[in-house]
Amino acid sequence: MSNISSYQILEGNLEIEFFIIMEVLAVNMNENIQPAEKRKYLKDKVESVKRRNDMRKEKPKPIEGKINFSSGSIDEKNLIYGMTNDIKKAMGGGNPNRTTNKDMLFEVMTFYIKNNITQLDEDQHMAEENNIPFLDCSFTSCNEETSTQKLFVTAETSIENLIKRVINHGKVCKSQLHLYSTDIKGHVGVCKLKCEEKHELLWSSSPYMGDKYLCNLRMSHGFYVSGILPNQYSRFCQASNIGTIGETTLNSIFQKYAPVVSQLVKESYETALLEEIASYEELQEGIDIVTDARHGTRKNSMYTDVVCLGARTHKVLRVETISKVDCTSAQKHELIGTERIYKYFKNLRDEYEVKIRVHCHDRNTSVNKFIRINGIDTESTNDTWHATKNIAKEIKTICSGPRYKEGQTWHPELSDKAASIKTHLYWAMKNCNKDPVKLKLSLLNIVEHYKNNHEHCSELSRCKTDSNYEPTKYLIKDPKAEMLLGRALMNTQVYKSPTDYVHCMDSYYVESFNNAILQYHDKRINFSKQVYILRTNLAVLDWNEHLSRTYISCLDIHNYITIQSAYFEGDLVNH
Repeated sequence: MSNISSYQILEGNLEIEFFIIMEVLAVNMNENIQPAEKRKYLKDKVESVKRRNDMRKEKPKPIEGKINFSSGSIDEKNLIYGMTNDIKKAMGGGNPNRTTNKDMLFEVMTFYIKNNITQLDEDQHMAEENNIPFLDCSFTSCNEETSTQKLFVTAETSIENLIKRVINHGKVCKSQLHLYSTDIKGHVGVCKLKCEEKHELLWSSSPYMGDKYLCNLRMSHGFYVSGILPNQYSRFCQASNIGTIGETTLNSIFQKYAPVVSQLVKESYETALLEEIASYEELQEGIDIVTDARHGTRKNSMYTDVVCLGARTHKVLRVETISKVDCTSAQKHELIGTERIYKYFKNLRDEYEVKIRVHCHDRNTSVNKFIRINGIDTESTNDTWHATKNIAKEIKTICSGPRYKEGQTWHPELSDKAASIKTHLYWAMKNCNKDPVKLKLSLLNIVEHYKNNHEHCSELSRCKTDSNYEPTKYLIKDPKAEMLLGRALMNTQVYKSPTDYVHCMDSYYVESFNNAILQYHDKRINFSKQVYILRTNLAVLDWNEHLSRTYISCLDIHNYITIQSAYFEGDLVNH
């Protein structure tokens, strides 16, 4: 502090005072610094360092390699370095220092060879003495120009034939074959290959079956069984550029294809009938069948298919196609088709002893009359769905209405019974034991049930078995409501014609077949008779072949419920 006091500090001159203080501190620090002593090494430590250096010298050095390149500018050079660094960073998980230049080059070159080199020279083949592997890859890149190249369908045997012929050519000629031209015949490619020695090799991508290409036959088969229309087939082939079978060729194939399908359908009918017969323990009374008519178009139909299914196997036993040549009235086609079906089964009696016990249909009155008048030993029954599909609608007329007609045409005590009455009708038909009287009484008992009078209810019903049973519907207490419901039940078709519904049969499967056949028959398209029959036969084969097949996919209901729950919860949260 004596040194500091030797200077005269001017009042207010803070900068000079700060400089003087810092200078004095620096002098004091230099006085306290002592020079460092020389580092001493022990003898044993020196020996260990020598041994380590000797081991490093003895270790084999890596073989270095260099790849030099020239660039047109600094930017191009930096771009290459940047790309190299990006590749090393991707290989090293974000750190380019983890990947060496050697590893990077090896991966890049291997990737290029695998994805671009598809044909190798003879010196690239396996050389066992040098242990050089044969490199090959099926990947071939495509550019804008080659994306429109010709495409065709080929067969395995044709490819094997091509390989053999190329090998035979290589034995007599060292020049390589190159594709010279390709002609498309339908879906088949006919290729001409040439070499520098002017050798020509003609190769077709499909073998022959008779006088037709196998690939064209298989593609035409796929066209027929898929059910697509000719214009759809043509558009598909033109868009995909795989060639198109000409109309003349298709017609010639059709003339041979249609008779084969017809023969297969006959065999399918016989097999389906035998399976239906085998499903009955006692065949004396006959088999049960279900029939329905399907019009080819929505209005003024030229053709009508009358389909006959076995009631137990649900397979098609017979299809009769009726046209306007047979009858100008499309409404009469179902009766004509039914008559032909009975004639078909009659001609089979000597061979299979087939009788029709019960015939179910959708309440066609002309069919009912045909069975009744001709004295056929067959019971005619109507399907339950057509009988009850309008029940709820009819019952609703007595369940609601204008206020001023309350108690006259409708009653509030019946307002909740439209849907449940339909269920009662199904139960009554199913449990009548084929007794029409019991069926009618069961229908009338619906009124008593809703009056809470269960005296005539079934012993198995809950209203009798459950001591704590309480009605869930409004009880009928007003006589007007009782009268309205009783009158509505007696006006139902089931009550009027109970004998037609005692068997309680349905036509679900025949309706399902009529829906499945739409894959082959578009109701907006009018086909010729030959094409129409072919498409019908293909639909029959498809149905009989795939009906009751084992399922090929399954759904875990627990996972499904979990997914659905999560979806709805998320939907509620998001909205």
